Amino acid sequence: MKTLARVLAFCALTALLARNVYVELKPGMVVGIAAKLGFACAFTALWSLVCFSHRGGGSPGRRRGYFLALFAYYIWMLLNLLFFDAAFGRTAGTAGLNTQPLLTIHNYLRAYELGNISLKWVLVNLAGNLAAFAPMGFFLPALYPKQRNLFVFVPTVTVMVALVEALQYLTRTGSCDVDDLILNTTGAFAVWLVCLLPPFHGWVRRITAVKKKGF
Repeated sequence: MKTLARVLAFCALTALLARNVYVELKPGMVVGIAAKLGFACAFTALWSLVCFSHRGGGSPGRRRGYFLALFAYYIWMLLNLLFFDAAFGRTAGTAGLNTQPLLTIHNYLRAYELGNISLKWVLVNLAGNLAAFAPMGFFLPALYPKQRNLFVFVPTVTVMVALVEALQYLTRTGSCDVDDLILNTTGAFAVWLVCLLPPFHGWVRRITAVKKKGF
């Protein structure tokens, strides 16, 4: 019975991924935030069933493989969000450039204060930028022990975000904004700090165990 459940879960997972890729990349198709979260939750549930519904499912190797797959799915969603997603205006157009720290953040807050934009739009742009790279604060230290060092993690995330900003500018799929760099990096760093706290600290270390003492 468990074998049948795993097979059915795997088939459902494959169909889900195919549907997810289709609706996200189909020209003219707009997938809202609620639908994106629905796809992510369904993927996590089905992948959990595939990995942990049999003996040995909790082994260190399978556990790490489980989180590697989740990380890969997150990267796919992130890249789609940053470069291809019509819901966020990722179509070829004029790319903006801002090198003045906190200017964009101030402009959004000022515009909301004056009633020129809604609170929802402020949250999508500011809180959304905080959240976009926040999972990196968990996945990187959990899967790659060297990322448990502050002086490795922060430069890694900073370079990643800087490359994304540069590519968005060059491909004209978004603006190159130093405030995005600040918010993206801050969100990832905040989660990294949370992972230092018990019981998260021990749980993160067990995903990819190392012999020497560290994070």
